[in-house]
Amino acid sequence: MGVEPDRKLRGDAAEAQAAVALKEEAAVRATTLANIVKFSMAALVLTLALAVSGAGFAAREGPSRAAPAPGPANHGDVHALDPESCDVGPTLPQAPTFGDAADAVKDMSKATQDYIHECHCATQACLAAALDQYALALAEVAPRLPPHLQNAAGIVATAAARVRVARTKKDAARALNDAIAAIHKDIELVKAEDPDNSRATRGGDFVAETLTVASLALEKGGGL
Repeated sequence: MGVEPDRKLRGDAAEAQAAVALKEEAAVRATTLANIVKFSMAALVLTLALAVSGAGFAAREGPSRAAPAPGPANHGDVHALDPESCDVGPTLPQAPTFGDAADAVKDMSKATQDYIHECHCATQACLAAALDQYALALAEVAPRLPPHLQNAAGIVATAAARVRVARTKKDAARALNDAIAAIHKDIELVKAEDPDNSRATRGGDFVAETLTVASLALEKGGGL
């Protein structure tokens, strides 16, 4: 008489455990999906912006260019980019799905800085288009950066949008300087959380450096 109820109790317990496991798995999947949607939406917005503004940029004979702007860092020997590369914007390396995220940021930052320097990209239109592509590349690797640096792509994208619509060179420069300040603030937050890990801020350092290169280019020869 007592065997059947005992089996039923054990069965009910197993079903309850399975239900809890399913709920936990669903919660994990929901969180993962939310993160994917978050960054996918950011990338989609940037892609649409590129489709609207970048199409005209690529269709022209080439971006308006001024004197080359030196960057603050020396990356070693830089090979001159061919004219066609200058016409279509920076060619950024695809971010790997594994390894050190900061190394990926370093590579795409170097490519963006080389483009700005080699292609004499110093106008608001040219810099905005270059930073749009840079932000798209950053969005792919952002989830693997320290939490305080995961908004780097958004900061760069905002700067690009502000530079594009700025009515004066001064306003465009302010947009870049605001972005640099925001990245430095996030870098300090990372340092505060992990003061003993000097490599934790590398990704942010590369982003701030790239924005500084854009700011110097605008200052030395920029315009609409």
